[in-house]
Amino acid sequence: MESPGRVQNERIRTMAKDQNNKRTVLIVEDDDDMANLMQRILEKDGWTVHRAADGKGAKDLFGRIAPPTLVTLDIYLPDTSGVELILQVKGTPGWERVPIVMVTAKPKDKEVNWAIKSGAKAYLVKPFKAAALRDCVRRVTRD
Repeated sequence: MESPGRVQNERIRTMAKDQNNKRTVLIVEDDDDMANLMQRILEKDGWTVHRAADGKGAKDLFGRIAPPTLVTLDIYLPDTSGVELILQVKGTPGWERVPIVMVTAKPKDKEVNWAIKSGAKAYLVKPFKAAALRDCVRRVTRD
């Protein structure tokens, strides 16, 4: 588990852009190990990855990067809820149609239902296998 101080110091982690790659993902995840896993899987599949460790970092990226192909959100972040962040994504000009996948360890939690009602296209239950992430991403992006 990542220490809060280190997460705070590494709030925004923007990966180098490949100008020829149109498939981009914003991963919003406070667990560095989980974010690294997701990043490795998606980069192996040709995705350009941007990362934020909390809501503040994600909101900063909303104004600095072009709308991505996909956003993955941890449902529980240290400074905001995933549901609140969904509403902010959907309220950001140009980001309204970006599909969102919620990532959660608690699939029966009421927050998951609120997330789907608020605009998330799907949710993924932690821990997951690489194939589950790939299938979910393909399904919501029609890749």
